[in-house]
Amino acid sequence: MVGNQERQELLDKIEREAAQYERDLHACGRSALMALALNMNLANANCIDAVLRAAIPLSGGIAGTRNHCGALLAGIMAIGLAQVTGSPREDAVGERKAAMAASKRLYRRFEKELGHVRCFDIRDVGLGRSFDTSDPGEQKRFEEAGGFVFCSSVVGKAARMAAEIILQSR
Repeated sequence: MVGNQERQELLDKIEREAAQYERDLHACGRSALMALALNMNLANANCIDAVLRAAIPLSGGIAGTRNHCGALLAGIMAIGLAQVTGSPREDAVGERKAAMAASKRLYRRFEKELGHVRCFDIRDVGLGRSFDTSDPGEQKRFEEAGGFVFCSSVVGKAARMAAEIILQSR
């Protein structure tokens, strides 16, 4: 069992690393999931690499569509990694229900704390407008508006929320 100070230090580290990965890599889903998976030992290195590759297209609100926040989706993926320990090819009803309930808690908490779950809306509120970063001009305006700094804080918060839920379930 992790003590309260150790728990806070772990949560701070996950939030800080997720935000830094986002600033460096500009891939919100991958950044949140990497901080969670590496710091919480959610899987072996090969599995982590595979899920990180799978999380790359979550960026920009699912493949740049500005829909659901990639960091939120990555947190849900991390909960699945943490709570479903049996074979994913079998119907482990108890694990599946627990993972679904924990993921719903993350979704609702994220929505409550950030006001939205869609990348478009989160950016609109946090940056004053949304940006279509698939357009080079919009990408430049996004950067100039502090988009990467803003999104890194969202990624850090999402990773921290997911970590808190994972720790509660352990």
